[in-house]
Amino acid sequence: MGTFNLGDGLIVTVVAMIVVFVVLSCLWFLVELVHKLVGEPAQAAPALAQREETVQPVLQDAVVDEQRAKAAAITALIAAYEAHPAKKFEIVDVTRIK
Repeated sequence: MGTFNLGDGLIVTVVAMIVVFVVLSCLWFLVELVHKLVGEPAQAAPALAQREETVQPVLQDAVVDEQRAKAAAITALIAAYEAHPAKKFEIVDVTRIK
């Protein structure tokens, strides 16, 4: 067995990097192909619409402490995120419930 010099090391490095690049490209192609075949996942909007219909409207109080309203909204967002961490939430409406 011969010696392994710097030139041989560079050749092995370049060939290994090309092999890794080709494998990653193949995996990316397979993921895109499966995405095209399966399609987009179904949206959960109908279940959300049913839930919103069951909520009773509440009369809004004209005198609301803004700091408490912000703290309540942030607390509600944190609680919702902890229940479903993979979803994204945004504040749509702030209603005070007594």
